[in-house]
Amino acid sequence: MVVGVRRRVRGLLAPLAATAAPLLLLLLPLLVVDAYDTLSEAQTALRANLLEGYDKGAIPPTNNISEPGSTRGNEYPFDPLLVEAGLNFHRVLDVDVVKSAVDLLVWIRLVWTDDRLAWNPDEYNGLDKVFFWIEAGAGASETSEIWTPDVELWNQMESIQSSFANGFAQVDSNGRVYWSRPGHLLPICKFEGLERFPFDNLVCTIELGSWSYSGKYLRLGLLDGDGVSIGGSNTSGEAFQEFTLKSVSASAFAYPPYPSDPLADWPVLFYKVVFDRSWQPYVRGHLVSQIIFNIIGFACFWLPIQSGERLGLSITAMLAAVASDLVVVSELPQAPELTWMQKFSMMSQVFAAYCVLEG
Repeated sequence: MVVGVRRRVRGLLAPLAATAAPLLLLLLPLLVVDAYDTLSEAQTALRANLLEGYDKGAIPPTNNISEPGSTRGNEYPFDPLLVEAGLNFHRVLDVDVVKSAVDLLVWIRLVWTDDRLAWNPDEYNGLDKVFFWIEAGAGASETSEIWTPDVELWNQMESIQSSFANGFAQVDSNGRVYWSRPGHLLPICKFEGLERFPFDNLVCTIELGSWSYSGKYLRLGLLDGDGVSIGGSNTSGEAFQEFTLKSVSASAFAYPPYPSDPLADWPVLFYKVVFDRSWQPYVRGHLVSQIIFNIIGFACFWLPIQSGERLGLSITAMLAAVASDLVVVSELPQAPELTWMQKFSMMSQVFAAYCVLEG
């Protein structure tokens, strides 16, 4: 008899359970509570979990050749890590033609993916971003928290690690790391276009690349396709300066590998920076003055031969032309090549010397 009662109860509850199941599914999201009371607690727990067992001296993992999406053949078992680089040029601080040096205020941005830093935002109150501190421009420093690529300025006057500010790296829930910081970019330039001084557009090539990791382990790419941006704030740009930034272009290049390791080429990024010089001060202060001195020297022929001021006027004009040329020479390197201004000064001095000899 008891068995019969149980069967009757089950028969009555079965339709009720079938009707209530969809309702429970709709109410389930309302019954779920956040695992942490505050955003700070969720961030603290997330940082602790991500950094537990994290080795900041090891490069992030990449695809194995047996995994889908791999681009490497059977010669090496892993794909290289892609690091995208971008430079935002804020303003030109100094262009020293004599020392072949440039001082640029730049924001450098590096982006890569570290799967060790990925997480599920639903487990941390929907937190989808977290920040990690990086000091001394490298993740291997004592106080840095995560790995960073050792992208360095190859034609450097000063290392990026010391000339750029320390800062936090932003990490998304999918492991994407975005590291941006401002600082001084101090390259040594092999200038092009100086032969047209002072009507020149100087060209300086900046070379960025990893100093330790070859192309076998790390590849460089251009951020957002071009890797270049200019300005970005109300204080960017130049005013009342000799040099202004005319244009910037970037390209990727790879140096061939050493014979001992044929897979280890060396990828770099070239930034071609073009500076526009203000030629007006040189025209006003040097070219016009030398033309006037030559006219004054030629005026000695209008004076009588027996006049003592004739020779003195021509000598004075020649000395003034030489003094003006010395000022221009101080702005240029001591090189065998001749600039347009130097050729003009030589012609001016020859004319002044002719006036002295004839006087």
